[in-house]
Amino acid sequence: MKILYRLENLALSYEKKLILKNISLEIPCGLVSLIGPNGAGKTSLLRVLSGLEKNYSGKVFLNDRDIKKISRKNFSRVLSFVMSNKNFRPSYSYSVREIIALGRLPFTGLFGRLKNHDQELIETAAELLKISNLLSRDIMTLSDGERQLVFIAAAVAQDTEIILLDEPTASLDPDKTAQVFALLKKLSSEGRNIIAAVHDINIASSYSDFYIAIKNGGLIFNGKELNQKILKDLYGVDFIKDLMWKALI
Repeated sequence: MKILYRLENLALSYEKKLILKNISLEIPCGLVSLIGPNGAGKTSLLRVLSGLEKNYSGKVFLNDRDIKKISRKNFSRVLSFVMSNKNFRPSYSYSVREIIALGRLPFTGLFGRLKNHDQELIETAAELLKISNLLSRDIMTLSDGERQLVFIAAAVAQDTEIILLDEPTASLDPDKTAQVFALLKKLSSEGRNIIAAVHDINIASSYSDFYIAIKNGGLIFNGKELNQKILKDLYGVDFIKDLMWKALI
């Protein structure tokens, strides 16, 4: 598999607490699921990969280029990041169309006008997430799940090579969760590279090409196949596999 990211002894601390511990691995192209318990460091790792977090030690390369040498503008043209819904803090109301249109800012500029191509990408993204009927709605009137679909649509409309997602389906019902991951798999098959922090092992095992498992900031596993030992090490419970992984609790 072609390598997208290469990490060499990555470590990250917040207020003297070690969050990521000497992680070295190669992340391939495709659909990659980042798994691990709450507080494992998944969000912090995504922030490093996105270029938002610079205060780390070690090296991180994207397509063999040190990400600390990539400008924010260039990053935004190759990578989109769907953060957790809990980070949504609007200062005033936007329509759903306006939120999705924010994905085009790296290409239009803050005061740039949307061209026909941009409008087409916005409409297509809304169709793919099945939210075209919400385009005129105020984002503040939506449910958490509906808002999450809008944020994912904005990333799709950004039309970048890489999409990072932090628990993208945490607020979604099972049918919408499957819909989103089926779309991510389709985008991956078309050449985009997806890295998603995922809590749902069932959905991860159904769609992922590769797994990165972390716990307490350390790398537990990276590879193409999960097994019971890996999951037990991660979550402290036994799992069975009957078409999908299920926790025995």
